[in-house]
Amino acid sequence: MRPSLRGPERAVWRAFPRGDVVDLRGRADRTVRASVLRTLLLGAQQAEPGHFATLDLIGARIVEILDLSNTDVPHPVRMRDCQFDERPDLHSARTQQIDLAGSTFPGLRCSGAIIDGALRLTGCRSTAEIRLVSARIAGTLLLNAARFEGTESALNATRLTVGNDILGQKGLICRGEVRLSHAEIGGSVRFDGAHLSNPGGSALSAPDIVVSAVVNCGEGFRAEGMVELSYASIGSHLSFEQATLSNPTGTALACQHLDARELVLLTATPIDGEVDLRHARLGLLRDDPATWPDTLRLDGLTYDALTDIHGVDRLRWLRRDPPGYLPQTYEQLAAVYRRQGREGDARAVLLARHRRRRESLPPALRAWGYLQDLTVGYGYLPTRAAAWLVALLVAGGVTFGLHHPQVVAGSNPPGFNSVIYTLDLLIPVIDFGQQNAFDPHGALAWLAYGLIAAGWILATTIAAGISRTLGPN
Repeated sequence: MRPSLRGPERAVWRAFPRGDVVDLRGRADRTVRASVLRTLLLGAQQAEPGHFATLDLIGARIVEILDLSNTDVPHPVRMRDCQFDERPDLHSARTQQIDLAGSTFPGLRCSGAIIDGALRLTGCRSTAEIRLVSARIAGTLLLNAARFEGTESALNATRLTVGNDILGQKGLICRGEVRLSHAEIGGSVRFDGAHLSNPGGSALSAPDIVVSAVVNCGEGFRAEGMVELSYASIGSHLSFEQATLSNPTGTALACQHLDARELVLLTATPIDGEVDLRHARLGLLRDDPATWPDTLRLDGLTYDALTDIHGVDRLRWLRRDPPGYLPQTYEQLAAVYRRQGREGDARAVLLARHRRRRESLPPALRAWGYLQDLTVGYGYLPTRAAAWLVALLVAGGVTFGLHHPQVVAGSNPPGFNSVIYTLDLLIPVIDFGQQNAFDPHGALAWLAYGLIAAGWILATTIAAGISRTLGPN
């Protein structure tokens, strides 16, 4: 049944069966009632032979609520540069392609909708939440250059399914949280150049998101508030190259249990806020000391390769983890260095691990740790032990060479050799026949006792170092 039409509605009614465009820009009367559009879309007009019925409207002002909830709309809907007085409602609707590019509306309700094509919101302006909860889009979700604002969230796409990509590039602005938790994206998510702002809250909340290809949040991307990608699964890389991440009172980037082939943290400026990478699984981590945050949580993080950064800087990287001594973080880094053939760097990391652990020990064990470090570097600096042996050997050899100890009474000693005698004192498991044949007195006796004690200490620490080096680490 044809409703009573007025003004531009008659042009829309005539154009629909042929799929013709109705352009109302620049006209004095641009008003079209939503009830007329609903009537057309639900079958009031059939396509003319040889044509495909389409609602193709530009520059209209839509009054009343465009209510297509729980309907099956078999026609493409193109309403570009239109102004909606009320929030369009497509809750649980099934539609063809929807193109609202350049339009303005007080929110959009598409929860549970099935769209057998693309949803184009390019250049749109919304003063309330865009709601796509549990919606299914067969094609691409286009958000380029759009501007969304909401009291709690700007875009709520929890459990959204998209067959191709989400494109939020070229100046997308969202004031309020963008929610993509538990979403499944068949292609990529590209937010290059987007600005997401929700200070003190979540700017992008996408825990458990599954993306088959890449997630790009770079080339001018800005987030004021937390970016959360915990438990996310990304088929290729997650990139924040030349991005700005800021959440100074909390976590700027949360990637706990993230699974990605590559994570790029080459941000434009140092990350302002905590970065949480606990238990993430990465193929390659690309980063730069110049952009590291003050706090990095790394416990359980695993990776196959890292950006080639000087080992000293990597040790500073590990120390940015606030819980203190976490052995896994050191062992993981050392394992990667060994796979790369950087044995020296691997030993330096494991030595730093013991020094970090020492800080948490009680005083007695801490003192023993300092002694192991001073003498043999916990087994990772064997030349240090050799240097100590040589120094003690020289000191003892010179001293005993100038002041021979007395011969033990009733013995038949070999000829005295100050160097061999000193070795006999230093090495507890070898007997050269000198120590038991000569008996030093006074200051020489105290020197002999000191050499014996030093020998035992060196032997013990060397044995501990050898067992540590030959162990699993």
